[in-house]
Amino acid sequence: MTKKLLLVDDDALVLATFGRGLRDAGYTILVAATGEETLELVARERPDLAILDIRMPGLSGIEVSKQLHGLAIPVVHLSAYNDSETLQSALAEGALGYLVKPIDVAKAIPTLEAALQRARELQRLQASETRLSQALDTANTVNFAVGILSERHRIDRHRAFELMRDQARSERRKVKEIAREILDATDYINRFGSDPS
Repeated sequence: MTKKLLLVDDDALVLATFGRGLRDAGYTILVAATGEETLELVARERPDLAILDIRMPGLSGIEVSKQLHGLAIPVVHLSAYNDSETLQSALAEGALGYLVKPIDVAKAIPTLEAALQRARELQRLQASETRLSQALDTANTVNFAVGILSERHRIDRHRAFELMRDQARSERRKVKEIAREILDATDYINRFGSDPS
C-alpha cells in the first residue's frame, strides 16, 4: 500500500522539488504551505506521516506538531536550522525525525521510513496498553464483586465467581457486566447506611 505523506513548507520550491522527489520514490504526497492549511487538510485526509517545516508564518511547525500529536499523526520536522535548541524543541513535541535543508531525497527516505516504522510500533504499543488497561479494569471489577458475593453468602471466592459466571451465561452477557451491577447495587445500598447529616 502506498504511504501518504503530508509535506508542509511555506517555500514553494521545497514543496515542488522535495514533493516531486518523494512522488518519484513511490509516495502519495499531499502539500500545504501554512499551519492553518495543514490542519484543514488533515481534517479531510489522514496522512501516514507529516513532514513539517518548523518556521512558517502563522502557526509554526512546532505548534502544528502539538495538534497532530493529539490526532496520532506522526511528524518529522524539516528546517534550515540544525541548532540543538530547535532540534530539542521538535523532539520534545514527539517528532520522530528531523531533516535539514537543503534536502537530498535519497538521504531523506531512510529517515522517513524509520519514522513510519517507529509510528507503527508506537501505535501497536498504545493498542496493547489499552487492552491491558481494559483487562486490569475487568479483573478489578470482577475481583471486587466476587469478594462481595463471597462475604454476603458466606461462600468461598471460587464458588462466588462460578455463580457470577453462570448468571452471565444464562443472560448471555459478560461476567464484567454482572460484576458491575453487583458493585453498583452495593454502592446504592451502602448509601442508606451513611449519616444524612
